[in-house]
Amino acid sequence: MNKSRFKVGAISAITGVISTLMVGLTASPASSATPECNTGRITTGVSGTPSGRYLYLPAYNSSLYHCWMAYGTRGAEVEALQGAINHCHNSVPNLLVDGIYGDDTRAAVRAIQTKAGIKADGEYGPDTYGVMSFPAYRIVDNGFSGTCV
Repeated sequence: MNKSRFKVGAISAITGVISTLMVGLTASPASSATPECNTGRITTGVSGTPSGRYLYLPAYNSSLYHCWMAYGTRGAEVEALQGAINHCHNSVPNLLVDGIYGDDTRAAVRAIQTKAGIKADGEYGPDTYGVMSFPAYRIVDNGFSGTCV
């Protein structure tokens, strides 16, 4: 075997291992320990939800509400978050409910985090879920009831 090829291969392998380890070390705590939200979930089982109302929450596999999402996430889970921001956290609902976690959604989440005194990284995770209110929708017609839980 050619010694110079061996050295290049060894250096490449070591660089790959170091890169992999660095990615693991730089992942955010919320994203590394919490599953990524992958759906929106309708529930009546959250404490404080008024009778005849339901909440639409970001979730993981339709049952776990302590999930994580951030810039670039797309889907019903983001729509649930955007609806909550508009109804319960903006005095003037102006966030486009498009299911895309973009710049505006990240800035709105960061504002909620700052107001609540938690780490303001713009990512939605268990800490942000814990400080947010979510809109209660009427079961009869799916309209916003004017109540946040």
